[in-house]
Amino acid sequence: MILSSSFIAAIGLFAGLLFALIAAMIGWRRKAEGKILLQRVRVLQQKIETALDDENFDNQRAVFGKALQSASLTTDLQRPRLETLAKIEKQPPEKYRILNQLAAQGLNVDEIAAVLGVSSVEANQLLNLSSVARMRR
Repeated sequence: MILSSSFIAAIGLFAGLLFALIAAMIGWRRKAEGKILLQRVRVLQQKIETALDDENFDNQRAVFGKALQSASLTTDLQRPRLETLAKIEKQPPEKYRILNQLAAQGLNVDEIAAVLGVSSVEANQLLNLSSVARMRR
């Protein structure tokens, strides 16, 4: 079967029109999507402007700023105490070192109390605390 040149031209014209129609539809769809996106952007802009124009916003910002400064001050005040508490390797006071040496030499609670000039109850308590401190290390 031989196709005539006019039939081939008609098919070519039809294909060209079909491609042009598809391209136009794609362009129209992109334009519609662009309008929708532009509308969304405008709505978001309006919401942002409304939020920033709110009279209470400045008050809330000031209150938040004061709270932040207060928290910062509190942190600065607590930092030295926390750093002191964190020093585990710190040497114990002299009284405790002497107490440990006396206990290591075999002195009993009453003898240690007499040497340190404290009551036997306090000496016993210090010995107990000293043993707890040694277990933590």
